[in-house]
Amino acid sequence: MDHAHVAASQADGADQAADRQDTTWDLPLRLFHWSMAGCVVVALVTGFLAPPWWLDVHVYAGYGLCLLLGFRLVWGLVGSRASRFDNFPLSVSDLRRFLTKLRTGAMPPPAGHNPVGAWMILLLLALLTVRAASGLVVLGGQEKQGPLGGLIQFQSAQAVKQIHEIAAWALCGAVGVHLAGVAAHDEVLFKHPVLRRMIAGHGGGGRGATMFGGGIFAALAVALTGAGVLLAAAGAPSPALRFPPLYQSECGACHAVYHPSLRLGATWKRLMDGLSDHYGEEVILGDEAAAAIAMFLESNGAEHFDTEISWRIGRENTESMRMTDTPYWKRRHRDIPNVLFRWRTVGAKINCDGCHGDAATGEYADQRIGLPKGAPR
Repeated sequence: MDHAHVAASQADGADQAADRQDTTWDLPLRLFHWSMAGCVVVALVTGFLAPPWWLDVHVYAGYGLCLLLGFRLVWGLVGSRASRFDNFPLSVSDLRRFLTKLRTGAMPPPAGHNPVGAWMILLLLALLTVRAASGLVVLGGQEKQGPLGGLIQFQSAQAVKQIHEIAAWALCGAVGVHLAGVAAHDEVLFKHPVLRRMIAGHGGGGRGATMFGGGIFAALAVALTGAGVLLAAAGAPSPALRFPPLYQSECGACHAVYHPSLRLGATWKRLMDGLSDHYGEEVILGDEAAAAIAMFLESNGAEHFDTEISWRIGRENTESMRMTDTPYWKRRHRDIPNVLFRWRTVGAKINCDGCHGDAATGEYADQRIGLPKGAPR
């Protein structure tokens, strides 16, 4: 064999070694993949199946998604060859060649993502971005929490909430297609160990490259986590409304002291004007006390707040003027047995603070719901 053939053979061997190294799913990418999978599972389970007071877990999973998406964006620009977006085979010609090989069954082991896989990855990343961004908007507008707390109007958040929910169902479908594609690629069609590669990596890279990649992942994770903590702390709650002592002592003597946002100002006026028949009982107050309480309630009615409770209950007029007759209240409490409302620490449906730890603030945050100890679930 002459020197030219030896050199060519060595070059081919070097190219093959490079290809083997390129097919490596580096440690940062694998850590991202499985961390993202965990966050998605937690977010979907808590969003679809868990009770409202699991909102904190759902939110933390969402923050995790935001941080991981930030990392993937950076790693898609500066990471290993198989991780970089500029190496994704996204052209029509790449897709046509892949589908041709797919039909003929002549499918070599892929070096990185194949065209269908690359498009699926972009779709998944796009859906996750929509989910994360819309979730921050809904959290800020509906719950008044998170980095956008107080910056988003409730009605705007409700419109975005539909996008959030549609993206969740679309994500479930895309994940299902992704898993089916991996199973077919891995076990049925070509016997390529795609799943094993994503767990343990493949080919070259070496201990030094693995440690280097892990170090970069750790540094980026720390930086993004710090940014996430600052963003999460940015949404400071609005100052609590101070109740006049007279309102607390007079109205609180018979039932929970309700936040004024639970009724429109006009509804509070009707209630205060009808104290002689206050839900079947006569309430006796001095003229000055009644006038002071009425002024406080009317000037702080639901129309002056942009909270979820002020929109869903406070602005809902019912013939009885009872909060418990509003459609939203009935829907949210339909699965709660009546025996819980009669529980010794609750007493009746009108005593919101028996289960809502922040009822007096008017926030009614989902994660502040706490069913009484020992009460039936």
